[in-house]
Amino acid sequence: MTHSLRRTLVVRFAATMAAGLVVASAAIWVAASRVLHHQLDQGLTAMAFIAANEVAQTSPCESAAHAMALDALRYQHEVNRFIVFRDPGCAVARAIPGWAADLPVDTVAAAAARSDRQTFSEARWHGMDMRSTYLAVADAGTTGGRHRVIQVAASLDPVQRLQRLMLLALVGIVILGTGATMVGAGRLAASAVQPVKEIAEQASHIAGGTLDQRLSARATSEEYRGLVGVLNGMLDRLSNAFAIQRRFTTDVSHELRTPLTALRGEIEVTLRNERTPREYQIVLHSALEETERMTTMTEELLLINRIESRQLALRREPTDLLAVAQQALDALRHRIAEKELRIECVAGNGGILPEVDADLMRRLLDELLDNAVTYSDFGGAVTVRLEQAPGVERVVVEDSGPGIAVADLPHLFEPYYRADQARTRGAGTGLGLTAALAIARLHDGVIRAMNRDTGGARFEVDLPVSVGS
Repeated sequence: MTHSLRRTLVVRFAATMAAGLVVASAAIWVAASRVLHHQLDQGLTAMAFIAANEVAQTSPCESAAHAMALDALRYQHEVNRFIVFRDPGCAVARAIPGWAADLPVDTVAAAAARSDRQTFSEARWHGMDMRSTYLAVADAGTTGGRHRVIQVAASLDPVQRLQRLMLLALVGIVILGTGATMVGAGRLAASAVQPVKEIAEQASHIAGGTLDQRLSARATSEEYRGLVGVLNGMLDRLSNAFAIQRRFTTDVSHELRTPLTALRGEIEVTLRNERTPREYQIVLHSALEETERMTTMTEELLLINRIESRQLALRREPTDLLAVAQQALDALRHRIAEKELRIECVAGNGGILPEVDADLMRRLLDELLDNAVTYSDFGGAVTVRLEQAPGVERVVVEDSGPGIAVADLPHLFEPYYRADQARTRGAGTGLGLTAALAIARLHDGVIRAMNRDTGGARFEVDLPVSVGS
C-alpha cells in the first residue's frame, strides 16, 4: 500500500505540533490552576489574620452589626470573602456578612487550627464550591490559650470561571496552531517533494537510447543536489556500461565472424575440386583449429558472464598457489623449451594458504603464464613469486618481454582491447585477461599490470587471506 509523501509529512507535522501544544497547554493549565488556588489561599490567609487582629483588639461582647451597602449577589461577585467567628464549640458567634452564618464548618479543620496549624478545606454552600481557611485567636484582654476560631471562606466560582476560559483559550490555541501547522507543513511538503517530482519526470524519459541525457531538477537543498549528483553519476556509469556492452557485442561478432569466414572459405575452396587425402587433412586440421579457438572463446564468454552475474559458486579451500602455478607451467613446457626460457618459482615466507577455488586460480595463472611465455624474448626468463602483504597473498608473474605501452595499461583488461603490435594478443581469444580479472574479483581480489624497471611486464594478483588461517 502506497502513501503520498506530501500527505504523510503534513499529517506527521500536524500530529507532532498538536501533541506538543496539548502537552504544553496541559502544563500551562495545571500551573495556572495552582497559581490561582495559591493566590486564593493567600487572600484567605491575609483576611483571616486581619480579622483575627480586629477580634483581638475588641470586646467579644461588642455588637458585630454592620450595615452592608452591597446586596448578596454583588457581595459574592465583588468581595467574595465570608468571615465567620466561631466559639470553642464551633457555634457561630459572628458572621460577615450576617447571612454567611450558615456557612458549613469543617470541625476537623477547626480542631487542627486550635493546635496552631492553619488548615484549608472545601465544601458546597448554596450551590457554590467554597474554600475555607481556619485560624485560632485568643479572646481580647486574655493571654491564655487559643479558644476561638475564625473561618474565612471564598467561592471557587471565579477560579473555576478563569480555568474554563483558560481551557477554552488553550483548546483554541491547539486547534489554530494545528491548523496553521497543517497549512505550513503542506506548503513545506509541496516544496520539498517538487524536486522529486521533477527528477521522476525527467528520469521517466530516459531510456537505453537516451542515456546521454542528465537530470537537471531545480534542487536548492544540499540533499537533493547530492541525489541529483548520485543519479547523474549512475547514468554516467550506465552509459559507460552500455557503451562497453555495445563495443563488446561488436567485438564478439567480429571475433566470431573472422574464423567462421575463414573456415567457410577454406571449405568452399576445398570442395571446388577433388583433393588428395593429405590436402583434406590439412583443411580439416585448419578447421579444427578455428573450431577450438571459437570453443575457447565461447567458454571464456560463458565464464565471464557467470562470474559477473554471480551465478558461479566458489569451492574455496586452502590452496598452494605455487603448486598451481607449477601445474600451469608444466602445460607450457614445450613452448618454454622452444624459447629456451629460464623459469624461476619463488615461495613466500609466511606459509599462509589462501582459501580459493583451485580450478579457477589455475585458469587465471594459465592466462598470465601463457602471456609471459608468449611475450618473453628468446632465452629470457619467466618468474612466479609469492609475496605476503597485510591481509593478502600476492602472486607475481614477471616476464622479460618488451613490456606494455603506458597508453595500453588502463585498458589491458578490457575485452578485445587491441594493444600495440609488440604485445598483441595474436591468435588468442582476446578474453583471457578479462577472464583473469573476473576470477580475481570473484575472490574479492585485485589484479594489476605494470612494467618492470629492468624491462618486461609484471602482473600482480592480491588475494585476501584470513588472519587466523
